Amino acid sequence: MMAQNVTRAAFRPPLPIVWLKLAAGLLILGKLYLMAMAGPFMDEAYYWMWGQHPALSYYDHPPLNAWMQGLAGALFGWNRFSLRIMVGLALVADIAILWIFARRLGGAAKEGVFWTTLVLLLATPIYVAVTAVALPDHLMLTFGLASLLFFHAYLADWRVDRPTPERDLFIAALLLGLAVLSKYNGAFIGFGVLAAIVFIPRLRPLLRRWQTYAAAALALLVQWPVLAWNMENGFASFGFILAGRHEGLAQRADGVVPFLISILVFLSPFALWPIGKFLAKAGLAKGEGVARAIVVVSTLGILAVSLVTTALFHWNLPAYLALLPFLAFHFRPAWLYAAHLLYGSALLLGLIVNYTIMPIGDVRQIRDEASAWVYGWEETADRVAALRAEHGAGFVATPDYTTAALLGYAMADPSVTSLSPRRDQFDFWFDDALHKGTDAILLADNWRPLRPEIEALFETLERLETREVERFGKWLNTHTLYLARGYRGEE
Repeated sequence: MMAQNVTRAAFRPPLPIVWLKLAAGLLILGKLYLMAMAGPFMDEAYYWMWGQHPALSYYDHPPLNAWMQGLAGALFGWNRFSLRIMVGLALVADIAILWIFARRLGGAAKEGVFWTTLVLLLATPIYVAVTAVALPDHLMLTFGLASLLFFHAYLADWRVDRPTPERDLFIAALLLGLAVLSKYNGAFIGFGVLAAIVFIPRLRPLLRRWQTYAAAALALLVQWPVLAWNMENGFASFGFILAGRHEGLAQRADGVVPFLISILVFLSPFALWPIGKFLAKAGLAKGEGVARAIVVVSTLGILAVSLVTTALFHWNLPAYLALLPFLAFHFRPAWLYAAHLLYGSALLLGLIVNYTIMPIGDVRQIRDEASAWVYGWEETADRVAALRAEHGAGFVATPDYTTAALLGYAMADPSVTSLSPRRDQFDFWFDDALHKGTDAILLADNWRPLRPEIEALFETLERLETREVERFGKWLNTHTLYLARGYRGEE
């Protein structure tokens, strides 16, 4: 990549660098403690199970995260270190990318730019959330951020009479392809870059260059495993993403309002003014135009989705990662940055308490199964294994993919399955005909009880025992174990 001159030679960090270094160190220690001590998050266990069933792609998401989980399991075994080692390595890569960005944008002020930006990565709630667990988002963030770095190298100084090396363009396209291979919403980065080329006059001549289309083709070529899997499975993943996961809303506000609130909560109220300045071009830094286009395109895209379904807060991650390298130049005054740091630090502390000690809230009252499900699986897993051996059951199952994944992870058994009537990834592994006539140990809990349609899959059903999951005397869940005889299978 070509070196850049200082963008804002007068840049001064909002807090003394020694304070920023101290904050970064404490935040990293907190994050490492959370990663090491928290039990598997519900979808985290689900994607781990994907990794134990290698495939070209998967039902819910593209395959890269599952491939990394499968590799970690093969190298380091079935344990929490393996579960999150790729998350830790991705965080190291994120930090390195931000250092290179700081050198490009900050010049002589690069140290201040880097530490200011690193603390934003470690303290902004959306980044805290997606860089702590092994969900596809952490890889999308890393490859998306790396892609932005090379797009910046190619586009920031591009002129018709002064073209920049095509190498940066093709590396950016390859990295973009890997971001999309991590999670489909990574495509918003590409759409945003395209919008920048179309609407920024300086870049518009790129539409007449074959290299632009070759780079787009390279990014698409990386998606061939996803396309091949979908062709073999009736385009199941595309159907799920485009239609199957979207449920109608009673009114438009039911989707839009939660999405807007998520921006306030997961970027923090204190970041809104700096982001507004970024979008208004105040204190323009070289190359911000492309990042701004990604923010606008991604946010408008997810806003449109929120008109028909509930848009989860992390779906707009492409917009938030495009902000990150430039936000340090807009985060003024200093008290606003300090308040943002305290807000994010409080969130991280809350996550540590909630997921490693005990849930903070009343999980029953607020229906917080995500917190309750972190606890109590090891003891239940041992009991399920003993009951399976005692009764000679052919398989173990639960009523939902979440509990199947959590139980399967705790048992270190990739054969544990979900019998949910709703389609999920387990349907692609479980051989219905092979299991007909066999017995099973079933687990139901307070959050995912047995439904009549699951009971109807067996000849008889006998409750064996009930186990209460508690933490320091606080009720979290109830595990009920059944012996189900004579699996009938799907009709």
